[in-house]
Amino acid sequence: MNIVVLGAGTIGSYLAAKLAEEEHNVIVIDRDPKALDKIARSADVATRLGSGTDWRLLEDLTELSPDLFIAMSSDDETNLVACTMAKNLGYGKTVARIRQSSFLDHSRLEFGRLFFVDHLLGTEVIVAQDIFKHIVNPGHLAVESFAQGAVQMRTVVIPPNFQYTGIPLSKVELSDNLLIGLIRRKSASGKESFIFPKGQDHLIPGDEATLIGETHAMQQLGDIFGLPKKTIKSVVLVGGSGVVIHLCRLLEEQKIDVKIIEQDEAKCQRLAQLFPFVTIFNHDGTDFAFLKEERVESADLFVACTHSQETNILAAALARQAGCQQVLALVSEEGFAPLLQQLGIAHTLSERASISRRIRSILQGASIVSIASLYENQAKIMEVKISPESGIIGSPLSDLSTTLPHDFLIAMIENRSGVTVPKGSSVLTPGDTAIVLCSPKAIPEVEKIF
Repeated sequence: MNIVVLGAGTIGSYLAAKLAEEEHNVIVIDRDPKALDKIARSADVATRLGSGTDWRLLEDLTELSPDLFIAMSSDDETNLVACTMAKNLGYGKTVARIRQSSFLDHSRLEFGRLFFVDHLLGTEVIVAQDIFKHIVNPGHLAVESFAQGAVQMRTVVIPPNFQYTGIPLSKVELSDNLLIGLIRRKSASGKESFIFPKGQDHLIPGDEATLIGETHAMQQLGDIFGLPKKTIKSVVLVGGSGVVIHLCRLLEEQKIDVKIIEQDEAKCQRLAQLFPFVTIFNHDGTDFAFLKEERVESADLFVACTHSQETNILAAALARQAGCQQVLALVSEEGFAPLLQQLGIAHTLSERASISRRIRSILQGASIVSIASLYENQAKIMEVKISPESGIIGSPLSDLSTTLPHDFLIAMIENRSGVTVPKGSSVLTPGDTAIVLCSPKAIPEVEKIF
């Protein structure tokens, strides 16, 4: 696929590099020659020096028949105008990064339609929602939602007291709308394996099990797996960014007590106007004495989400040192993972990775509604629309065992009747949505099948 990325900043460069790794032809546009030189040296991409709102530059690139234009500059207006020009010049799909929530409000104006943008990515909203999922689902390694929230995926660690240890999964008492879709297992030597389980497979303590099911059924996981029940009642946030604003709104809706630490006085005043019932401290979130004085250890969760990942790492580490048991940091660099584990920061989120997941969903085309990666791309979970041209329509799933890939599992089917866990007698029809797990190498085959 031919892709043009506007913006060689942190997110744009990361995205361009990832797309190039997946063997897409990528061209990056930016006004900063140093930024372009940096991305050109680190990734297999072409670069063009100039403005994303220069229609002549965009027209020159139409010779390459771009399939996708991604506007990732730091300015919303530039992104919207650039997408308008690209679309009118004949580019395929357009994607615009948006930071101002006013452009995402569709109550009066549909900005996507007005500016010819196929996908508006509210990046700060996306990150806030990803953090929120971790907050409201403590103890789960990963949480994703599908089918407009009707279906959820959660990954849990099997505890030592698991009552079904070594018992075939076919005999594990799960509700009809819940399914174990993936097992990650580590051997005594540290070697890990991934199992797309069948009825004869089993779970052992220490396994990481990824379950898929109706959202309300996920409340049963604690009882089924003997997991300790945790409830988040209080959260301390460090930073006054847009991510914090969106996150604070979500937390207030859940009646979770929130405290915000922000060093910039002007941002504190704005936060005070937006959230009159939130406690706001105009202070440095990396002041250890202050964190001890305000007893952050009594908070159920400490979240560092400033614009600086270095500040976030330091603040989270100090909060952990001050006695807070659960800390979360917004960190972009994947290479920091070993350091974060040593510091006791178990949960980290990357703005770049969150946005990259959304872009990958768009790249898959109309048939794949959404896609998420598990275990650093070792497995994929996808929401797939069943095409009228699909060759498996009308056949019971039990008859398709030789047709479907080995590392593949249809976990849920959504249609007019609702959401169900498929059985051998289940039949797919055009317009159904299937939620499937597979290995990355099976994606091309999955697309052909559906």
